[in-house]
Amino acid sequence: MEHEDDTVETPSRRWSGKGIVATVSLVALLGLGAVSCRIGRADLAGGEDTEQVDAAGQDTSRRLRASFEEGDAPGQDTSRRLKAGFEEGGFLTNADKIQSFSWTKPTRTTLEAFQAAFPNGQGFWDTTFKEGKSQKPISGTEVVSWIDEELFKGKNPFAEYHGKVPIPWDVDPTESQNEDQLKPGQYVGFSRRQVCYIVAQSLVGADTGGYRNGLHRFLFKWSQGGCQPQNRGFGKSWWGLLAACSEDPSLKDGRQGPMIMVAKAHPGPDVQMLKELSDHFPLADSGFRLCRYDDGAIDDQDYLPGVPRTPSSMCKQPSAQGPGIDFMSTSAVKGQAVQDMSAQWLGGYVYGNSCDIGGGQDERNMIYMPEASALVFFLSQATATPQLQQPAWILGARMLFAGLDGTGQFDDRFALDQWARMTDDLVKVQVNSRRFKVSTSKPLVGFMSENRGMLQPDDPKWKISKARTNQLAEQRDGSPNGQWSFRKQIAQWYRSVALESYSSDLHSMMKEVVTAVGAGPWAAGLWFGDSQAAVLAMWIGQALAVQSWGGSGALPLDYYMYARFTENAGNQCFVHSRAACQKCLWTCNRNKPAPHAFWLPPNALMSDADRSNPCVVGGDGACGENGLENVMWNFGMKHAGDLWEAVENIMTWHRGDVSRTLFDLLMEQLKYDRMAGIKPPSM
Repeated sequence: MEHEDDTVETPSRRWSGKGIVATVSLVALLGLGAVSCRIGRADLAGGEDTEQVDAAGQDTSRRLRASFEEGDAPGQDTSRRLKAGFEEGGFLTNADKIQSFSWTKPTRTTLEAFQAAFPNGQGFWDTTFKEGKSQKPISGTEVVSWIDEELFKGKNPFAEYHGKVPIPWDVDPTESQNEDQLKPGQYVGFSRRQVCYIVAQSLVGADTGGYRNGLHRFLFKWSQGGCQPQNRGFGKSWWGLLAACSEDPSLKDGRQGPMIMVAKAHPGPDVQMLKELSDHFPLADSGFRLCRYDDGAIDDQDYLPGVPRTPSSMCKQPSAQGPGIDFMSTSAVKGQAVQDMSAQWLGGYVYGNSCDIGGGQDERNMIYMPEASALVFFLSQATATPQLQQPAWILGARMLFAGLDGTGQFDDRFALDQWARMTDDLVKVQVNSRRFKVSTSKPLVGFMSENRGMLQPDDPKWKISKARTNQLAEQRDGSPNGQWSFRKQIAQWYRSVALESYSSDLHSMMKEVVTAVGAGPWAAGLWFGDSQAAVLAMWIGQALAVQSWGGSGALPLDYYMYARFTENAGNQCFVHSRAACQKCLWTCNRNKPAPHAFWLPPNALMSDADRSNPCVVGGDGACGENGLENVMWNFGMKHAGDLWEAVENIMTWHRGDVSRTLFDLLMEQLKYDRMAGIKPPSM
């Protein structure tokens, strides 16, 4: 393949509170747009379809014509409506327009493509999938044969589009240079077989003529270090997907299998109105639960007094032999979504920079979830970074490899998971008139925090070190319009998680598939935010977002605390009170992460004596008297607006003074307010 000269950028619920009881749509109050309902399944004979849109953008019914003629040229505009069906699988979207594209000729055979990733078959896993068809080890030769004989020569999964791939096409051509193919509020779905087909065609060098999809470009992009992803970690990951596809009972006899859905959020809410509404929603509605995952728990105490605990089925400590159970692990409970700490786009800074496992949490999720990463790249033809923009949900994708957790400590054992789910996690759902199955094993919601860009990799070491100990003034912005303000973090969490941020077509499906959200140090990873401010923003945002999922506890937030998270190791320790914080920091430095388990810019390394140590060093003095448990004791029965107001006041009153932790300042002010409210006894 020739070197491609692309620009690369581097590194109906019940509302009750304060005497108000009403049925309300929070999205309507906030002015968020509703998306119209459109479906996408071709009728080769032509026909009609239903679309439901009323004057307010809500779903009603009208008839639309779909006509697909033989011999359409590549890139033919197929914006006419598609006929609704009741069969499982197949392309689905609510975009107004689609265009379909033919595959170009492969540049190599399937065997040659396989050999590029696994020379002479070396390194392939020969996995026996517990849910597989054959119940025996599947070799690379068998995978190649399945692709050639069944996937390529069998019934084309895009036969209803004459073998062409349909792509949402509402985005203006000038926008598509910088964005992806989904506008805010839109969604698209492909069957599992269709995703396998897209990946296989891309691996043999076929491209979508007229649509410069990011998957093909990424596979053959020369990256830093002189590698190409097609024969390194990402290529191996997608070959692992094809191995799983070849053994998948749901794909037997040419079946489409379950669907994989990608949904983009509507534009964000009016933040001031969101703040006003927060006075009416209790923080307890968030369903906040805590898992202490290898954080140096004192005397093995795996809980904090007064803080609800994540169920043991979702929280198990790691061992020397491998990871335990956290929100990122393969063995996480079905339905718990992994919160992907993305950049402006999902997938991280891999395009033109990386071919293997590495980088931050976002990059690691992508290589372990090959269906998700395939669509992240395929759904964009942006010039610089052809990746799916955030916020977005990916539903139905699975984690097919074993060895991942939030620490990254075991990801050097990258191997196909014999327990990879194929059929036992499927649920039946309906989107409009389309009925199909979706995997529930690993929903993913990817979105960035609003402090992206607060620090740069080339900032002086002292500044990044201050940020890593929560002692940088820029981390505490309580202003209403600040670039990295606290309220923007709350609004971003709300927008990304709230059900009403996404097309109403998907609401019943999302409620069926997603049962909880698991998260780590969002906003305090490689964007170097204050970990105390971050968890408070998550707590407030979740209390608001959960209202659209059914109200109190309908979508619990599981917060995982680490001593050595793969991003910004040690910083999450400062969410603890002093003794636990110091023990947490000691744990990180005593068992420092392996080189493969993290990435930090050189100026973020705090140890001059040991440049291989990514942990916070010398941070004991930055540990505060109060921890998360103290804040939850005092605010847990209050409304989200009470905490929101208190935090912004503290940040404003103490602007520039970071000598004390945010938690300590909150508790001090709360004590002062209580004392001020005590009247002296009358004489």
